[in-house]
Amino acid sequence: MEVFKKLAKYSWMVDIFKNMSKTERKNFVAGYKNRKQYYTMDDISANLKDMLKCANCPNMCRFDCPVLQITKRETYSPAKKAQIGYFLGMHHISFEEESIKKTLYACVTCDACREWCPMDISTGDLLVEMRQELASRDLAPESVQRLQKSAIYNGSVFEESPFKADSEFNINDPNPEVFYYIGCMDIKKRPEAVRATIKLLRHLKIPFSTRLDERQCCGGPIYKAGFRKEAKNLAQQNQKILNEFPGKVIITNCPGCFSALNKIYEQLETPVKVKIIHSIEFFLDKIRAGKLKLTKPIERTITFHDPCLISRTSSVKCHVEDFRELFSKIPGLVLKEPQLHGKETRCCGMGGAYAVSNPEDAKKLHKDRYQQLKETSCDWIVSACPTCEYALDLGKGEDQTDQTKILDFIEILAMGIIK
Repeated sequence: MEVFKKLAKYSWMVDIFKNMSKTERKNFVAGYKNRKQYYTMDDISANLKDMLKCANCPNMCRFDCPVLQITKRETYSPAKKAQIGYFLGMHHISFEEESIKKTLYACVTCDACREWCPMDISTGDLLVEMRQELASRDLAPESVQRLQKSAIYNGSVFEESPFKADSEFNINDPNPEVFYYIGCMDIKKRPEAVRATIKLLRHLKIPFSTRLDERQCCGGPIYKAGFRKEAKNLAQQNQKILNEFPGKVIITNCPGCFSALNKIYEQLETPVKVKIIHSIEFFLDKIRAGKLKLTKPIERTITFHDPCLISRTSSVKCHVEDFRELFSKIPGLVLKEPQLHGKETRCCGMGGAYAVSNPEDAKKLHKDRYQQLKETSCDWIVSACPTCEYALDLGKGEDQTDQTKILDFIEILAMGIIK
């Protein structure tokens, strides 16, 4: 029969085919001629094309994946996670399996894999899409669901909202030129950096507003956790406040908030019309223009931890060299680079809701990154992300003999200007 010639390369199937009934043979041949497309599943919105590309890649990025390095589990390599995502999308495996849920959240969304990828694919972005599929089925891990509920009901990822009318940071000057967007982590974990930013704005005599009593969480953390609809609700509330702002620019110290207000809000179709920049860009422009003068010496050796959202994603419109330029202008300050810096930075372990979904492994990443930075024998560890700084605090632990300070770059800037 002609069909057997066509199936010659599938010789192992011939005996099976011979033993089929006439109806079974007919269905088999019809299925062979009209094979399913690899990518189209109407009930899955995730990008299965890129998942398949990633799954079939030689997987060089595995050597730079912080989760794989700390867990030593091949299932958590970027390509393996993409394979699982693809099989989920094609309904070959079930979303309800506990091991599958754990794998989808075994990612810090740091984009280290993307640096190696010849196709410029972010496995983290693909996994966020699959987390959305998981959340839409009400199957997200309980710890992640608690994060989502806190953001929705408290307006913050913390149990108690930091956005209060009586907060020292609720400042609304007449005719503000700048909207200072303060994030949850800024207030709860790095209030010193918020105070330093306010001092710098006052030093420049720039009127500004925070409208803290009307604010909500930016929604970024729960978006990364898979709760797209809930993140959009928060985005719409913030969008209204920000689009009403009559000033020129919105600044923020938090790369997570910056990423949310720009990249994520665009994806959620809730764009902010006012220009948004990271505070390094705002204050460095003032230094270049001679409006801020770094005259106060700081006789210290520092090392800088590049946040993933600044060094490796396109959502933050500033360059890692901006921070190096700033440090080079401060008299007496010496910068020692860690082995992994710039685009090769190592994640602190807080990204992508990883510390919520996998707290024990996240602690290992906090400690691992802190030790890498300490190898420079610096006096201070400096970063530009309140979440990273909190993770490094956790990584440092309670060692009373360790006198290393962990600071935000904005604190260093204020030290170099304000007496």
